[in-house]
Amino acid sequence: MNERIFKNLTLILLFLSNLLFFKFYSAMKMQKICSPSSKVSRLLACVIAATSAIWVSCNRNSEVQISAADDAHNGLSSITILTWDEYFSMDLIRDFEREHKVNVDFVHFTNVDEMEELMRSRPSDFDLVLTTNGKVADLIATQLVQPIEKDRIPLASNLDKRFLDLGSDPGNRFSVPYMWGPTLIAYRSDKIADPAKSWASLWDDRYKGHVLLLDEPFDTYAAALMTLGYDINTQDSDELEKASQRLTQHVRDFDSRFVDIFEVRDRLLSGDCWITMTYSSDAAVLAEKEPNISYFVPEEGASLWLDCFVVPREAKNPEMAHAFLDFFCRPDVAAANSSELWCASANREARALVSQEVLEDPTIYLSEEVLARCQFERQSSPSRQMAVNQGFKRIFDEIRQAEASKQRAVAMPAESIAEP
Repeated sequence: MNERIFKNLTLILLFLSNLLFFKFYSAMKMQKICSPSSKVSRLLACVIAATSAIWVSCNRNSEVQISAADDAHNGLSSITILTWDEYFSMDLIRDFEREHKVNVDFVHFTNVDEMEELMRSRPSDFDLVLTTNGKVADLIATQLVQPIEKDRIPLASNLDKRFLDLGSDPGNRFSVPYMWGPTLIAYRSDKIADPAKSWASLWDDRYKGHVLLLDEPFDTYAAALMTLGYDINTQDSDELEKASQRLTQHVRDFDSRFVDIFEVRDRLLSGDCWITMTYSSDAAVLAEKEPNISYFVPEEGASLWLDCFVVPREAKNPEMAHAFLDFFCRPDVAAANSSELWCASANREARALVSQEVLEDPTIYLSEEVLARCQFERQSSPSRQMAVNQGFKRIFDEIRQAEASKQRAVAMPAESIAEP
């Protein structure tokens, strides 16, 4: 029997049984031969209850089937992307979902160490992951990623060759470039009138207590190395040790902290931080929110970041992941994404379509003259990795000691402080 007809007949039966019950009950009560506790009353009540139960069950089953049908329609396919927050135009994501009849879900991380830990602990939860160019080599070495199927991404031919075949992934067998830019200096123009256009401005005594550095080792060491006149990719242990000392001294003398990009954003917007290092895309967005935020690429140059897609080894939907990559290799899509995010695309053909406002920002699509002073992270030797890891441990030990000293000072009873 058709389910809708069955539901209608059940509803009619329920109505008639209720009508019969009340007519019968009223007549019997008037003749005083039936009470609410009589067997007849109880029998009719059971009929009503059973009919009601059938109706509710039928209706509920129908709702469940409709819900299941909706879920099946909406969830024919899905992909999950592990990425930094706010790193895609959601309008473009919706376009992709409509075009491919797929749901795109996001899981966010704050730094690459957290990203790697999520890939290790949840290897089959993600279909695409965004990571840094420098981290790709580690992911390959630990077999956390699978090779890119290049025949599924014909539009990858639009990518700029300067972002391909870098040392971390020769031949781009495992990665697809996405966005790039410099790490630069951002500052509050209402607190600092005209800082020196140098990384040394982060060591200016006038800004003590109001300087933040990123907790990303390569970028932070790059800043320290450039103030010392060294190559940011140096493998020399003596030069790395001097950079470690310079950063440790920064904590001790400036009461500085090494924080993630989210804290940089919040404290720069609030005015608690006067000067910091940050990424070009973040600086542009922050300046739009707060007119007193300005930024520049230091004269010494800068470290360049390049974010890339990788496909996890145990991805459940690699086919749709490759379709997503090809979609974002379209020049018009890459250009719209770049314009909305204020971030430079690795897509060569997109640049001509990017908004003029973004193109005119000298810190986003860098000139050839500025690019000549900047470098990408190269794969580190084991000795450099060890030196940087040990240096960062010393830096955070220094921070913990400084925090402990502050807490002891606050907890010290006033009467224990000697009068001068």
